[in-house]
Amino acid sequence: MSKLQPVAAAPAGAAAPPAEPGAAPGPTRALARFVVQGRPADLPPAVVHQATRCLVDWLGVALGGQQDRSVAILLDYARLVGGARQASVAGRAFRTSAPLAALLNGQASHVLDFDDTFASAETTLHGTPPVYSAALAVGEWQRASGAAVLNAFVLGFEVAARVALALGPAHYDAGWHVTGTAGRFGAAAAAGKLLGLSATQLARAFGIVGTQAGGMKAVYGTMGKPYHAARAAHDGVAAALVARAGFTAGENILEARYGLLELYTREARPECLTLPSPLRYAVLDDGFKPYPCGSLIHATIDAALDALAGARVEPQAVERVEAWVNPYTATVTAKPDPTTGLEAKFSAQHCVAVALAHGRGVIFADFSDAAATDPTLRALRARVRLHAMPDCPKDAARIAIHLRDGRTLQADVPHARGTVERPLDDAGLDAKFLALAEPVLGARARRLLARAWAFATAPDAGALLRATRPAPSGAR
Repeated sequence: MSKLQPVAAAPAGAAAPPAEPGAAPGPTRALARFVVQGRPADLPPAVVHQATRCLVDWLGVALGGQQDRSVAILLDYARLVGGARQASVAGRAFRTSAPLAALLNGQASHVLDFDDTFASAETTLHGTPPVYSAALAVGEWQRASGAAVLNAFVLGFEVAARVALALGPAHYDAGWHVTGTAGRFGAAAAAGKLLGLSATQLARAFGIVGTQAGGMKAVYGTMGKPYHAARAAHDGVAAALVARAGFTAGENILEARYGLLELYTREARPECLTLPSPLRYAVLDDGFKPYPCGSLIHATIDAALDALAGARVEPQAVERVEAWVNPYTATVTAKPDPTTGLEAKFSAQHCVAVALAHGRGVIFADFSDAAATDPTLRALRARVRLHAMPDCPKDAARIAIHLRDGRTLQADVPHARGTVERPLDDAGLDAKFLALAEPVLGARARRLLARAWAFATAPDAGALLRATRPAPSGAR
């Protein structure tokens, strides 16, 4: 279960501003007011540290993701349509408009499926790619401080998580990708905060992104999935900009008749939109991935590795593998014979086969097209059976590896590595960042890492992404 509780409209100690004429009451406006009132000084040290951890993780995966072909396609698109040089693209000598920079960085930071995850029994949200991509783009353009951008991220993440929880499991079950639907509200909140929107303007920005909300699970395993995060970031920035200019939309989009909760879920949980005081910030329940694949698979990978206990098992010695997993793992990631590397990222059978064949967790090389069609891995995948256990949490799994010599290797994982209950520590995040950034930046990666950890004290937030530009030839 999520540790979030039902929300007061404003942080403890913040004075409520006078009501604006004609303001629509309800949770949409309460969330907008919460964002408008939130100050960097209101954030507890633990929240600042966690938001910085999210930045370190985001920056690493965004740099690693820049090498993906989908990002190159979107880069050509950005060059084609043009845009004012307002914000930087991670790892590129390219600046473009704030919405387009958010689009490109949103794609890059989700395309590897290595980004952090807010997961509970009610929802699964990748909030950081859309929210930080929007906040950093607008923050650079507006010459905001690191503290201001970090604060906007925390507030935007809170909004995205609240919307995701209010949509509930039925939203995800219907085939929606929560990062695309709920993530855009967080992006609009972060962008609106940095643009100085009023509560009315921000409520309208929520109406603008709400009426565009989309993201279908049918495109998982293609470039379309990370594009959900990219569009959420782009649309959040664009909505904040046009709302600031006077563009109107429904100011109660979440709770309205024919609004988001009525149309996008069969079992709405509107109480999740209400903010308690004192508030436990949603970002504290964010987890960081040790494996570059769908988060639903991680516990099964851990279970396979624990069952092996460091021993190597020849692929031909495996008779069959039985894995008892969360129902979502047994459906969303049940891809017994993926034909591309992207499909393999969402195949529990493939990831278990890799663990058995190589005696380690999955790495990027395991998600190439060649790996997806490798005969040894295909043969192993065919022996993996997934069994849905209704009461099994998303971050848990049990496995039994039956060998041809009669032995059975078993393991039970109550919480996957990288989750809130079994977190990746700062040193683990450093190692992950460097593995992603050093191939792009060389020796500069360590200096960039130090800069990211000090982001909360940076006078110029935009300097962080400007420091990722390719060095002149021979200067790496």
